[in-house]
Amino acid sequence: MPTIPDDFEPQSQASNYLRLIPGKHRVRILSEAVAGYEWWEDTPDGGRHPNRIPMDGRPPVEYAESVKKFLAFAVYNYEIGKIQVLEITQASIQKELKAYEKDPEWGNLMDFDLEIERTGIDKNTTRYRVSPKPKADPSEEVIKAVEEGLPVLEALFKSEDPFAWNKDAENLSDKELDKVFSEK
Repeated sequence: MPTIPDDFEPQSQASNYLRLIPGKHRVRILSEAVAGYEWWEDTPDGGRHPNRIPMDGRPPVEYAESVKKFLAFAVYNYEIGKIQVLEITQASIQKELKAYEKDPEWGNLMDFDLEIERTGIDKNTTRYRVSPKPKADPSEEVIKAVEEGLPVLEALFKSEDPFAWNKDAENLSDKELDKVFSEK
């Protein structure tokens, strides 16, 4: 007799943020990036809290050693079928994305899917590889998810939830939808 019932499924709640754990992650970028600086502070309760400011800001001098540049995108994560925020502080990924965007054969990062692969388990062994997939129109599942609303990434600069700023598709203007699914 099993200890755990056969019909028991562990409860899992997919986060609103894509965490690049070891393995392959296929995503579709759905927004222009917001860029800035990020650093973490300890909180009185023993936790840690991220602070973010736009690129034209000045991070506090006392955090100079830990400040990182970041890019954040709204992405569709195919693995879980959900829109998430992908925040990238890894310079290797940032460089690859910038190179694809400048390459005339690839161009706009919203025109194709990306596969981001992470190998390694610690600072010394972790490596990332970004592979573009053939250009294609967004799938029906991606279009449906976008119609339900995109996160407002500027909320990151206010330490607020980007998903709380735009809960439904009525808040997306036609211009914003066109930006996501621009004509080729």
